[in-house]
Amino acid sequence: MKRLFYFLLLCLPGTLTGQHTRFAIVVDPEQYDQAKQEIKEYRTVLEEEGLQPLLVLDIWHHPDSIREALRNLYLENKAFEGAVFIGDIPVPMLRDAQHLTSAFKMDQERYPWNRSSVASDRFYEDFDLRFHFLKQDTATPSYFYYSLAHDSPQVLAPEIYSGRIRIPHDPDGAKLRAYLKKVVAAHRETNRADKLLFFAGHGYNSESWTARMDEKVALLQQFPWLNKQENSLEYIDHTFDTHIKYRLLSQLAREDLDLAILHHHGGATAQYLNGTPPVSGVSQSIENIKQYLRSKLRDAADRDRDLDETMQYYMDTYGVPRAWFDNSLDPEQMVEDSIFWNSMDISAEELENYRSNARFIVFDACFNGSFHQPDYLSARYVFGNGKTIAAQANTVNAIQDKFPDEMIGLLGYGLRAGAWNRYVCYLETHIIGDPTFRFASIDKKLHADDLMSVREKTRKVLKFTRSDHPDIRAWAWRTLYENGYPGLAPVLKTAFMQSRFGTERMEILKLLSEICDDHFIQVLQAAMSDSYELIRRQAAIFALKSGDPRLASCLIRAVTDPNCSKRVRYQLREALGFFPKEILLTALENLNLPDDGAGYGKQRKEEVRGWVENTWSSYESYMEDITSSESNEKDRAFAIRALRNKTFHQSIPQLISFLFECEDEDTQVMLLEALGWYRYSYRRNEIMEACRRIIQSDKYNGRVKEEAERTVRRLS
Repeated sequence: MKRLFYFLLLCLPGTLTGQHTRFAIVVDPEQYDQAKQEIKEYRTVLEEEGLQPLLVLDIWHHPDSIREALRNLYLENKAFEGAVFIGDIPVPMLRDAQHLTSAFKMDQERYPWNRSSVASDRFYEDFDLRFHFLKQDTATPSYFYYSLAHDSPQVLAPEIYSGRIRIPHDPDGAKLRAYLKKVVAAHRETNRADKLLFFAGHGYNSESWTARMDEKVALLQQFPWLNKQENSLEYIDHTFDTHIKYRLLSQLAREDLDLAILHHHGGATAQYLNGTPPVSGVSQSIENIKQYLRSKLRDAADRDRDLDETMQYYMDTYGVPRAWFDNSLDPEQMVEDSIFWNSMDISAEELENYRSNARFIVFDACFNGSFHQPDYLSARYVFGNGKTIAAQANTVNAIQDKFPDEMIGLLGYGLRAGAWNRYVCYLETHIIGDPTFRFASIDKKLHADDLMSVREKTRKVLKFTRSDHPDIRAWAWRTLYENGYPGLAPVLKTAFMQSRFGTERMEILKLLSEICDDHFIQVLQAAMSDSYELIRRQAAIFALKSGDPRLASCLIRAVTDPNCSKRVRYQLREALGFFPKEILLTALENLNLPDDGAGYGKQRKEEVRGWVENTWSSYESYMEDITSSESNEKDRAFAIRALRNKTFHQSIPQLISFLFECEDEDTQVMLLEALGWYRYSYRRNEIMEACRRIIQSDKYNGRVKEEAERTVRRLS
């Protein structure tokens, strides 16, 4: 295979020699024939930028062969930086790797393989990961299923970046040819990232205004050249209009828009933007209720249910008059209601002739990047008639509480879109379109290429920790961590306490969470009262995942703060359930709140006391379902799988005892997998010790030992 691969490279003219950074253009033969000239022009423009593009025809039609070819290129020359996949390139569908996603957790035994696997090109990017090939899908032959091996590294650390150019509904390649032409034109532009837009949709991050205010402050630090008289950083909130999509689409069509960051819910072919309109008047409130009731009556009609019984149920439940159901099945009213609700969202179909001009779009949403599906929403923006060149989007669901703008300011220094995506690392997150797209550097004296060229030179990297730009500093700290810089944790702690940049502190918090020592706990204690909302929110999440008793008093102090912001309070309340009740109640009793004269502080204190009591009863219920001899198989399995999100640290001794006492192999494997989610737990060493006992024992068979080894690697 290797010999054939190089034969292909040598037979294709135009490649450069020398010290240029190499980049692979992987294309299926049919698409190559359809766009041969445009692909040649794409290669030429990359050569002009100093890349050495290598054209690889996919004659194998199997992910293993493509991955091995890319891996060989990387091993031969570490200056090999990435690849683009054009056309019908095989899709790796990954299993047993949900811990590498931000949120995806689906029962692989219960649901079909095409739903419970993650479509991910990280398979092609991270050469250290090891996989077992399982099968090719018979219904969708481009799907190839793999299991992440138990003896593989269990963290993502891609060596290269990639992007997908897969254009739906393009049988003759006309859309591909047009797209590559606009890509070439964009590469020859001198366009700086100096016009930005960010958007917040319905129900995202608890619709916290504090989160959005702080995001704007952070973006102005990450793109400091936007701090000027002219408004260059726009914000749109879903509450601005009943149907916000028209305003949003108008802004995304702006010829001068460079970068758009869109926070909203999503599906494979939809952006969910608005919810039921918030109203203040009586008549508007009544109309909202009428629309709701009409929809319920139509649902009943579609399901052949008795309409009189349905109306009576809602009349009794909500005390509404029968007249509010009027015209529910009237065709004109049905059309009017349908138009109203469809206007809440954006569908892929309505973007067919739309011109999106934002050069790069971040879809901070679920499923919008599902390139493995017949159609997917981000494709309509990227491969349409406008000037959008690339997007970052997700193939499965994505968590809301992440760091979506992590190091995004480096795009302003000419970092390629794919290279940025390599740093924002989840299994589901991909570049749709050209991953080599980049803006012109805003700084004539500094380019992102300068950073990439010194990654392995510690002294030069250290100098960048003193940069005036927060994301350059963040990049330097990340690079030092990746290079194994000795004694980094105390240095990071000091940098966190002294930094004036929220995004730099957020990056440091993430790095310390990976080191996970006492410095991490000390920084977490400070982070709960940080000036940056995202850090306070992430501190609450890390506190939940850690469970270290030293965090209890800080947790209580933060959650009782009368001015605690909405999303942070939500995460703090969740975290209460993962600390021993006695420690929390003691911290609550010892908390002296100032007398506010209105009794609000006292009220909050009693409210928190109730939360602590309720969350503890939930913990006891789960443990009863897992360990009781009277539990049925279904309830036990449900409770064990719940541990993926509910890392009850106080339960670890009891769970380990049950693990050794249990004789059912399926239950043992399920419990070991669940314990692998305790990565940040202050008691994770107890789990690893139990796993090592299983690995060394002759009592357990291969499946159980393999899962034990996988868990050790996940927690290490």
